[in-house]
Amino acid sequence: MLGAGVFVVFGPIADLTGTLMPLAILVACFVAYLNAGSISQLAAQVAKSGGAYSYARHYLNPTWGFLAGASFLVGKIGSSAAIALVVARYVSSSNLIPVALGAVLVMTIINIAGINRTAQGSKILAGITLVFLGVLMSAALFTPNASQVLVTGSILNVPGAAALVFFAFAGYARVATLSGEVANSVKSVPRAIAWSLGIVGVIYLMLGLLLPAKLGLSLAGSLTPIADLAEVSLPDLNAGSVAVFAALAGLGSLLALLAGMSRTAAVMADDGELPKVFRIHLKNGVPIVAELAVALSVVLLVLSGSIVFTIGLSSFAVLSYYAIANLAAFRQPRAETTRAKWLNVVGLASCLLLALSVPGQGLILGVLIFAILLFLRWILVKFR
Repeated sequence: MLGAGVFVVFGPIADLTGTLMPLAILVACFVAYLNAGSISQLAAQVAKSGGAYSYARHYLNPTWGFLAGASFLVGKIGSSAAIALVVARYVSSSNLIPVALGAVLVMTIINIAGINRTAQGSKILAGITLVFLGVLMSAALFTPNASQVLVTGSILNVPGAAALVFFAFAGYARVATLSGEVANSVKSVPRAIAWSLGIVGVIYLMLGLLLPAKLGLSLAGSLTPIADLAEVSLPDLNAGSVAVFAALAGLGSLLALLAGMSRTAAVMADDGELPKVFRIHLKNGVPIVAELAVALSVVLLVLSGSIVFTIGLSSFAVLSYYAIANLAAFRQPRAETTRAKWLNVVGLASCLLLALSVPGQGLILGVLIFAILLFLRWILVKFR
């Protein structure tokens, strides 16, 4: 959740909402809180990798499970493309697509080699990003406000902006997808989700207040808002330094995403929801066919060159994923949870509202992809 999203998402949402940006962040945080509750509720009973895919198969049916798995894969493919483009935007905006493709290639090779982010590596990367953002926000508090103030946007744009913000919040889903590999997952997964969501929610809200005040009108539409804030708050900091922090956070997220997607695809193949070829593993345990298929899909999206489009597609698919998770949590037997069922209903409705509010291109492509995947699954089941 402290990957590439924090380095890019505030500019596009400021373009939609203006000074109402903190409201969009609060809405996204509230929806994330509801979803986190449902995921934690489910993870406490189903200690199996796959996240909402496994939960939907357990409490709904295989079709809902497939749709949840497809939503996860499409959403994270979109996230991976967006992250690669964000890293490239900070590192070398004049060579956007080549640098983004290079990032995907290098992270794929690292994954195929079996070198994954360890828990210690994740702590180090998160710590570096936290320290950098902490220093930046502290310096911004003593920076004069911008002379050209950001205008107030329409309240009607808040759901669409919240959907884009959700792209940056969505990382906690990956905790649940790896439940089968976590010691004492019944307790540790819900705790990890709660802590991460709380910390990140506070950081995003603080940035949502500081960025409009310090950057003003120049914030709207910026694809490098953190670099822009560093320029006015830490003028002695070399611009390349911000690019290093953005690259570290983004590439760390990209590495984890690629690993999570390939393993989800392999689990779906084990269950017969994807062709059996995706079950092929190397000796080091890497699902090689799934890894290459995921990387190729990310490459195709990177070629669009649009960060906002890829974020929109990712948000639509991930919100659909969480909508299914909320539905599965609602169907969970009362004896397995003490959490109120109305929270699942509100979470489901909120996800659907935000999913339908993403920018038009992302929404249309997302619906089309889901329709094609469901049709292909129908053919696969029919002939099997």
